[in-house]
Amino acid sequence: MINRFVSIVGRLGFLVFVLSLISCSDGDEEEIVLVEGLYINEIYASGEDWIELYNSLDISKDISGYFIYDNQFNKYTLPSGTSIPAKGFLVLLCNDLGTGLNTNFKLTSSGETVFLENVSGVLIDRVEFPELSAGQSYGRYPDGSDNLAISGATTRGVTNGNSQAPAIVRVERSPVVPALNQSVTITTTLASNFSVSSVTLFHRFNAGAYAEIRMSLSGSVWIATIPASATPGKVEYYVEATGTNGKMSYEPATAPDKTKSYLLNTDPLPQLFINEFMAFNTACCPDQDGEFDDWIEVYNAGSTAIDIGGMYLSDNKADPFGSFIPADNPTATTIPAGGYLVLWADNSTDQGPLHLNFGLSNAGEDVGIYYLDGRTIDEYTFGAQNENKSMGRTTDGASTWKIFNSPTPGQKNQ
Repeated sequence: MINRFVSIVGRLGFLVFVLSLISCSDGDEEEIVLVEGLYINEIYASGEDWIELYNSLDISKDISGYFIYDNQFNKYTLPSGTSIPAKGFLVLLCNDLGTGLNTNFKLTSSGETVFLENVSGVLIDRVEFPELSAGQSYGRYPDGSDNLAISGATTRGVTNGNSQAPAIVRVERSPVVPALNQSVTITTTLASNFSVSSVTLFHRFNAGAYAEIRMSLSGSVWIATIPASATPGKVEYYVEATGTNGKMSYEPATAPDKTKSYLLNTDPLPQLFINEFMAFNTACCPDQDGEFDDWIEVYNAGSTAIDIGGMYLSDNKADPFGSFIPADNPTATTIPAGGYLVLWADNSTDQGPLHLNFGLSNAGEDVGIYYLDGRTIDEYTFGAQNENKSMGRTTDGASTWKIFNSPTPGQKNQ
């Protein structure tokens, strides 16, 4: 390892230290970091992505021609005339537009690394951020410091302050699909329980007034219980976390405008079946755009038409709420009595109401259809699949399954 240290005293009365660190081991790339008072200060990567830069100097900083990127082969050059005021901030929108303060890349909420270089191509900052949920950012506390942390509340374009809001990593309920007269346990996990003043669960029934329950810390998680109800209806809930600094965060992030919820439902389940599917489609049965996607056929064995809008399909028994079927297009989502409906498991919900947010694994997994409240209508677990062959019930709705060398999507199984 070779270290070089250069000290430069600027004419304007501030001291800039230059530290170059070159590390070459096990094939690692050279990395040179130049400290010049400019920092990647906060990152948001869960929707309308953005990166906030902070100028810690006492004078304005011209960053025309600087580079920012998450891929060294796709660097974005900041346009001429771009500057950050003294002790000020600049927000760059990460939206693929590639013009002005809009970068030519987007960020991933699962986490990655962002780099900042000066006009000479020297790396002056890098931040590797972790997985972020909606409403959370990753930033420096205080601004420009080495202390990086997840915050449950963003501070876009303004100071981060000295400490972050508690970050809610996960909120889970048990059981996932509650029944009448059954209490529900809500479990909340925070990124850190340090400096947390309280965690509160808010819940209401059928759009009534919210009740508050102070959650208790059990080990590393916070727990509270929503009382059982003997009446069918909708339970809405959200969680508020408050830090000792008074900062608050919520899950969902925009609560109470948006909440988590579950239904207490006593409807009889429709007579629907996962009737046939293909998990390895390369040349059979294209969708409306000519794409060879995985597909699932649902059969209605009942005597009346069934609209599956508002129901769910999933490739995981443990998560019946996998892919929501839109409820605003009954013409597309209604299955006639004795009829069939083919849905495309292609991770492309933007292609229409019959396209799902998951794909099927040809190595084997689950496939199921679930009612409005998450109750199981029908599900099946399959093993490894053959290319361009489907698997289906021997006859429509039958209990035994077989491989179809000639698939029959949308048609009678025989």
